[in-house]
Amino acid sequence: MSNKKLAAIAMAAVSLFSSSAVIAETLRVGSETVYPPFEYLDSKTGQYVGFDIDLIQAIGKRAGFDVKIYSMGLDGLIPALMSSSIDVAVSALTITPQRAEKVDFTDPYYKSGLSIMTHKENAGRIRGADDLKNKTLCVEIGSSGALYSSKIPGTTIRTFNSAAEAFLEINLKGCYAMINDKPVNEYFLVQKAAQSMNLAEVPVILSADNYGFAVKKGNDDLRNRLNKGLKEVIADGTYEKIHMKWFGVKSDLP
Repeated sequence: MSNKKLAAIAMAAVSLFSSSAVIAETLRVGSETVYPPFEYLDSKTGQYVGFDIDLIQAIGKRAGFDVKIYSMGLDGLIPALMSSSIDVAVSALTITPQRAEKVDFTDPYYKSGLSIMTHKENAGRIRGADDLKNKTLCVEIGSSGALYSSKIPGTTIRTFNSAAEAFLEINLKGCYAMINDKPVNEYFLVQKAAQSMNLAEVPVILSADNYGFAVKKGNDDLRNRLNKGLKEVIADGTYEKIHMKWFGVKSDLP
C-alpha cells in the first residue's frame, strides 16, 4: 500500500474519531422554554435565553460540553430523562422527594419559593393557603405549585401549559388564584404585558424551595461534572454576574 493511501486512511480515522468525540460531548438539555426569566424564546433573535440558559451554558463550557437546548413541556422532562432522550433537564425544577424518586439532582443552584398570584380584587382577601380552600385554582402542568395546590382541600384545579396562560385566565377571573414560583410571578408583574392586567402577588411565601438540574437516575458521572462546573462559576463570579443580569439583585448563594 502506498504512503499516500496510508495517509488518507489515517486522516479518515482521525476525522471519524474527532466527530465521535464531538457527538459524545454534546450535552442535550431539555427545557420548558416558556418560563421567563429562567428560560424562554427571544422573538427577536430566535434564540433560547434566560437565567437557566446562561447558567447551563457557562457550566457546560467548564465541563467540556457543547450545549444543545431542546424545548419541551414541563411534564415531559422527567420521562425524557428516563428514556435517555435528553441528558439533563434545566427548567427551574424544584428539588422534591417525588421527583428525586425518578431522577437525580445536582447541588441546588437557586433558592426560590412559592407565592400566590391573584386578581387585584382578591388580593386583600388572601393571607395564606387556607384562604384558597374550595376555590378554583390555575396551575401549570407538572409544576411544584400544581402539587401544592392539589393538597388544598376542596379546590377545583384548572391546568395550563404555561404560567403566562394561567395569568391570562386569572385576569379574566376564570380562576381565583395561582400558586407559582415567586421569582416568576415577580418578573411577570414588571413586564409590559402585565401593565394592562389586573394581577397582584400576595405578600406571603408558602414554601422555601431549591432548584436543581436533573439527570437520569444513577448518572453520577454527569451529575458530578455539572456540580464541579457549578462550583467553578460560583467561585469565579460568573454566577453572580448572570444573577444580576436577570434579577437585578445579588444572589443569596454562598
